[in-house]
Amino acid sequence: MFPLELTDIFFYIVASMILVTAIFTIIVKNVLRSAIFLIFSFVATAIFYLMLHAEFIAIAQVMVYAGGVVIFVVFTILLTSHLGESTLAIKIPRTFVAGLLSVSFVFVMWRFLLQDLSLSTALPAASADYASLESIALRLLSIESEGFVISFELISVLLLVTLICSITVARKTRDKK
Repeated sequence: MFPLELTDIFFYIVASMILVTAIFTIIVKNVLRSAIFLIFSFVATAIFYLMLHAEFIAIAQVMVYAGGVVIFVVFTILLTSHLGESTLAIKIPRTFVAGLLSVSFVFVMWRFLLQDLSLSTALPAASADYASLESIALRLLSIESEGFVISFELISVLLLVTLICSITVARKTRDKK
């Protein structure tokens, strides 16, 4: 039907890897295994960035998400989980709700993408050095309209607050005598 090149085949392999690991992230009952599948999904997303020649974004994806966020989640799970305690019974089957939400999300995405066929044929309008390291660094710390300095600072405050909250939750309370 369509002539496939090697990059197209590689794209489909990586896309299927992302879909499979994302599904396993949700389906697996063990939270640590779910975090491991999430790491694989983040790394496959970084491979997409490498295919788009955005090396800095790919490295940031691996360092921030796969290296930072997932390890942060794993430490939070290990610090706050009380192994051996009984779990709460869930009355609504999670797989049914997750499947229903997933199908509805795919339907909405498909519906909006089919309205504008130019989305699949349009060429990107970004300049050639848009994803270069120097360009990203200048935009990241710029206070102008294309800058991200406020977002950068808000994310750092959000990460600090989540770190403080996880320490508070994980802290063992002392028994008063």
